[in-house]
This record gives sequence, structure tokens and C-alpha cells, in this order.
Amino acid sequence: MKKTTRINLCVIGAGRVGTTVSYTLAEKELPNIKLKAISSRSMESLNRAKKILGSKAAGVIFTRENSKAVSLANCILICTPDDVINSVCSDIFSGKSKDFKNYYAIHFSGSKSLEVLNSARAAGAEIASIHPLKSFASIDEAIKSLPGTIFGVTYSSTESKKMAEFLVKSLGGEIIEVEDNKKPLYHAAACVASNYLVTLINYAVLIHKKMGIKPEDSLKGLMGLVEGTVSNIKKMGTEKSLTGPIARGDIGTIKEHVKSFNEFFSKEDSALYRMMGIETSKIAHQNKWIKESTVEELKEILKE
Repeated sequence: MKKTTRINLCVIGAGRVGTTVSYTLAEKELPNIKLKAISSRSMESLNRAKKILGSKAAGVIFTRENSKAVSLANCILICTPDDVINSVCSDIFSGKSKDFKNYYAIHFSGSKSLEVLNSARAAGAEIASIHPLKSFASIDEAIKSLPGTIFGVTYSSTESKKMAEFLVKSLGGEIIEVEDNKKPLYHAAACVASNYLVTLINYAVLIHKKMGIKPEDSLKGLMGLVEGTVSNIKKMGTEKSLTGPIARGDIGTIKEHVKSFNEFFSKEDSALYRMMGIETSKIAHQNKWIKESTVEELKEILKE
């Protein structure tokens, strides 16, 4: 990114990510970067974005036409659902007589490679991807907690790297570089840490439900454990934060767990517990808290 470049931004997609990014960049009022337009197929999304931006929406064009938004910008942020990034980019860049040299096209997908921006590259634009390692369940909460977020950055050139780094810095984030051909694995790790955590806690709630404990009571109790564990992980990392019967090599307790699962649950419903138990034993052994023989005994107890 050339130091003299004036960055005029348009954001394609007014969903949770697009609106959070738009608000954050508009709110900072940086001297050499200006949000010019937001486009979306949904009028409802555009109206919501306009409301959230409030006074920061002054001078920003809200439109359902991507071409109109792009005409006002030299840096195009594509914040649409993953599966339409390629078609959106093609609609913007393919078959155009305009020279897009010194333009930037950047998508926010964690899993899609830079290949989905090939039409932009062919038109002369620099391309990159930046993806926040963050859950966007709520726009308001995402806006508050975005500073300090880690962004996975993928780029195709020195120029696109500079732009990606500048944008992440402007959003208050930090950078980790992600190789283009390994983005699906990067994204899978994010899914495990966020989406699958929801599934895991829901599984614990279902176990309690089998005992007659109401889900709301279960969740209230379990969240203290979850929050304490997350706090420990922040301080000590994953391996050293492990606690519980497997970490202690308490074989008798695990046998009692399995006995109860066999009595009250089907094999399918106990499979996740068994699989996670085996994986947990590997961490405990790695920490040198339990012997190899204990790992093997746990595997035997926990196998289907």
C-alpha cells in the first residue's frame, strides 16, 4: 500500500461481519481512510446497518447495487456469505473495461482461498483475505469486543499484505499469517473452538436433562465451570489447564461414568463422551500426569 494512497472503502454485505467492520472503521475517523458505501441485497440489513452507524452514517451511501458502491471506492471489502464471494467478485470485476490497477479486493472468509477473488486479480486489483477469529452472534457485542481480536491474514503480494495489515490495525486487531492452501484447516480450528464448544456444552446439558435437571438450571451451573476453565486456559494454555479424573488417573471414577452411560444412554449418545475421554487421556499423558499403561487401560474402558 503506497503511503500516498487515499483509501475509499465500500463494504459488500451488511450482515453481522460487514456491519461490525463498517461501524468500527467509520467510528475511528482515520485521516486517510473513508467509508464511502455499504451494499446489500437486503433492505432490512441496510436499514439496520444505517441505524447502528448512527451519526457515523453521514456521507455513507447505502445501496442494493454493488456496482454503485464499488464506483465510489478503491478498496472493496467483501463480507458476504462464503459461498457467494466468487460470484459477487465476478459480477464486480469480470468483463469490465475499467482498469482496476491500484484497487484492492479483500474478502473476510476464514475458509475460502484467494482463488475466489481471481476475477479481481485478472482485472488488475490486489487481493487479500482477512478473517477475525471471533464469534459474531451479536453486532453490538462484536463491536465492543473487536479490539484485540486475532485476524488470520492471507495475501498475494507485498502491496496486498500492507493493505491487509493496515486494515487489521485500523480495526484494532492483531495478525497471524495463514497459507492460502491451508485456510480450510485454519477455519476448521475456529469451528472446533467456537461452534463445537457450543455442541459440547449442549451435550453436557443433555446429560443433566436425562437426570431430570432443567436445561436452564444445568446451564447456570455448568457455565461457572466453563468460564473458570477458559480463564485457566488464558493463563496457562490448554495442556496445563486440564483437571478432573483422567488428569488424576482416577480409573474407578471413569468406570462409574461408563457404567451409568451404559445404563441410561444408547451407544450413540455416549460416543462423544468416550471419544473425548480418550483424547483427554493423551493430554494427561503428554503432561506426564498419567502413565502409558493408564492411557491403555482408559482406552479399553472407553472403547465402544
